[in-house]
Amino acid sequence: MGTYGNDIQAAIAAQIKAEMGAKGWKQADLAKATSMQGSTLYRYLAGARDIPLPVMADIATALGMDIIELAQRAQRRLDGEDVS
Repeated sequence: MGTYGNDIQAAIAAQIKAEMGAKGWKQADLAKATSMQGSTLYRYLAGARDIPLPVMADIATALGMDIIELAQRAQRRLDGEDVS
């Protein structure tokens, strides 16, 4: 994956963590909401594995948004813009 691919994956993981924080959720809460193994979610959020698009959609839904909104917030984060 190219530099942008790595950067946007990291921004998406950071945005997911921010959205979890805004909800007062821990990784276990998101894992439960998405029926995902906690260890798998950990690897996604740590950057050890790329987040597949269907998984990202499930995560976004669990966080109360759609995948487009999550991706847009991650892009704004990557661009150094306010994502609140």
